[in-house]
Amino acid sequence: MTGLISPNRLARVASLAYLVVIVAGGWSELVVRGPLAVEGDAAATAANIVESNSLLRWAFAADMAMIVAFLAVGLTLWALLRGVSREAAIAMLVANAISVAVMSANLLNHGALVVLEDYSAGLGGATHDALAGFFLQMHGIGYLVAQAFFGLYLLPLGILVYRSGMLPRWIGVLLMVGFAADMAQITVEYLASDADALAEAVAAPAGIAELSLTLWLLVRGVRTEPTATSERPALVAAGA
Repeated sequence: MTGLISPNRLARVASLAYLVVIVAGGWSELVVRGPLAVEGDAAATAANIVESNSLLRWAFAADMAMIVAFLAVGLTLWALLRGVSREAAIAMLVANAISVAVMSANLLNHGALVVLEDYSAGLGGATHDALAGFFLQMHGIGYLVAQAFFGLYLLPLGILVYRSGMLPRWIGVLLMVGFAADMAQITVEYLASDADALAEAVAAPAGIAELSLTLWLLVRGVRTEPTATSERPALVAAGA
């Protein structure tokens, strides 16, 4: 049996998946991994990692859920907005997929933090501490690489939203500003790794843009009538 997935149903799926991304990804990065590093003290950093081993295991699962959900976000938004501009929709989906691939590979660094404790006796204290700091720092670098492609995903998404007529144009503008904010945050973190407060402030527009899009899709849905700036939204065939 074959049916049609309506634009508003796609919007709800995208918003729920985005909520998983925001909650699961935010908890893993900000609550679990964020407090682990102690600047200039490898032993304290390693001790924090050992003490947080159980939380790190849960964070690994949360990151897996976040990655799958973010891929679902890309696919549903592509299905929803591809009628606006095929080229922009493909660019958005490609950037989304690359970000997902990088985040997936980066989970190996997180996984290394989880299993490192099992080898602490054979490694010795200094080596164990150095490796713990190394894998945590490598995860941070991988996160920045993934964020670069996430920022690139926001630009075509903002263009699609702005031109679609299905969502308020100000959300499209926010998403494009979020792209610039993401690029600026990456630059700040790369050039001034100790400027955490500045990096967080610079990144704020991207977070506001994502949250605005998520809540609008969840609460209001999308307009389904054609406008002067868009074709009628394409419906997606689905097999039951």
